Amino acid sequence: MAACKEGRKPEAQQAKSATVGAWFEWARQQRIVIAMSGEVVYTPDGEAVALAEMMRRYPMQR
Repeated sequence: MAACKEGRKPEAQQAKSATVGAWFEWARQQRIVIAMSGEVVYTPDGEAVALAEMMRRYPMQR
């Protein structure tokens, strides 16, 4: 709550954003996705899929 009052993002949100960014970069390098807009990612064949669904289907392998 303090973060909101001070105009900062809450730490949990920052961690989620970092996780999503890391997953997207990994998935893009694997050619699983080609683009992302908000909570939607696009596959190489042009299909729009919810980000959460794709992260479930393709867990990031380090």
